[in-house]
Amino acid sequence: MHGYFGTSIRDIMQSCGMELSLARYHFGSKDALFQQAIGRRAAVISRQVIESLEAELAPLQGKRPDVEAIVTALSAPAFAHLKSGDPGWRNYLRLLTQIGCLLERPDLTAPFYDQYAPAAARYRDAFAKALPRVTRETVELVQHFVESVFHLVLNELYAQEARSGAKALATAHIERMRTYLIRFAVGGIEAMVSSASAQRGS
Repeated sequence: MHGYFGTSIRDIMQSCGMELSLARYHFGSKDALFQQAIGRRAAVISRQVIESLEAELAPLQGKRPDVEAIVTALSAPAFAHLKSGDPGWRNYLRLLTQIGCLLERPDLTAPFYDQYAPAAARYRDAFAKALPRVTRETVELVQHFVESVFHLVLNELYAQEARSGAKALATAHIERMRTYLIRFAVGGIEAMVSSASAQRGS
């Protein structure tokens, strides 16, 4: 709710109704506590996004995938967790939206990225197959673009929830936001690729 830098370990323990000394004993510092929290479900979400992609690509039988199918697969697990209402997953996904604010502290996010690396590589390869005429650098930009848009949409959902005062947003609204995410990401990728192709041709 307040981000990494806006929260103290004392705040966390008070909200849990526990003594500060317990956090110091088990984790030692706020950094270590954050690393444990962000790494806790990383392997699970990594496996789920890989499985989601494989399910989208399986019917193609090796044919070239399209960008929309890849973006759809990437967003499916997280939005399924949001719609389920599971508080653990809702809080974890909210924690992931903080990653962009921690670029200067790669040590804090390493427990997530280390476990998510296989999924990131799998999606990078899928984007490369979907966009055979672009450079590897452009493929990497495409992947970063999609992930950034994904985090922004999640942030907006949490902000809407806070503004409405509701405990959870309606499933229909969450799915509508996912539809917007996919359309926006696909449109942005198409524009990015067209621009890159035009620059090569000039």
